[in-house]
Amino acid sequence: MNLRDLSYLVAVAELKNFSQAAEHCSISQPTLSTQIKKLEDYLGVDLFLREKNAVETTEICREILPFARRILDDARSIRQIAAHASDRQRNMLSLGAFPSLASYVLPEYVFRIKQHYPDLKLQLVEEKTNALVALLLDKKLDAALLALPVEHVSLESRTLFDDPFTLAVCADHPLADLEEIDLNRVAKENLLLLDEGHCLRDQALKLCNPSRFVEHDFRASSLETLRFMVKNGVGVTLMPSVAVQPDDQDIRYINIRQRPSRKIALVWIRNHTRGELLETLAGLLAYKPLP
Repeated sequence: MNLRDLSYLVAVAELKNFSQAAEHCSISQPTLSTQIKKLEDYLGVDLFLREKNAVETTEICREILPFARRILDDARSIRQIAAHASDRQRNMLSLGAFPSLASYVLPEYVFRIKQHYPDLKLQLVEEKTNALVALLLDKKLDAALLALPVEHVSLESRTLFDDPFTLAVCADHPLADLEEIDLNRVAKENLLLLDEGHCLRDQALKLCNPSRFVEHDFRASSLETLRFMVKNGVGVTLMPSVAVQPDDQDIRYINIRQRPSRKIALVWIRNHTRGELLETLAGLLAYKPLP
């Protein structure tokens, strides 16, 4: 016994005619009759009294009908719930970014996406790089803004922009008047870095040979904390261009001769069911450089 059999049962009971019930169910009348007979055999009872010109329900059939209708109604409700959930999923996109990037680019990116996809609901996630990669691999996140390289065969990426680093020093620092600096000149400066687990910390350590810098004991949880510490003369730091505030009178941002940068990309799992949309979004987010 299945939902189809119950729908045939209800159709015959309501229309009291096998031919009309078959037409209503979009099947042939012999097929309908066969299925009703199989249902009667399965239940071990007669469901209909078949007269020459009429079909009447039996007493047991009339007892069964309310349950059959209820089951069919519940099945329709389940399908409706699933359909609505599917619609919500189609209109929902989860997008992640790591902390030293998220607050600087997500407002602009959300604006761009909403201009082109006003009905798309965005779920934004800010996590460290390793956590974002794990969410992508577990299919708990649609896409993430990450710094390349992201070395995992299950992920694919589209480059959005290059984000050059500058050297941030306080306004009264001896180097503050320089327009450009070679990292080799920044000897034995107190280098302020983010805490363990931040990809920007790893990038800074790759660029800055520890023998040229003294890493300060303080480790920040955000770029804004680093900015505050630089303002107060505690040390210097590498600041990505997206986080530069040129109007800040307390900090000087000095171009670095070696032109170090991080490459930002949109990353998602291979063969994503919404890969075409993600490709389109990558083009949309990369159509012009961020300020």
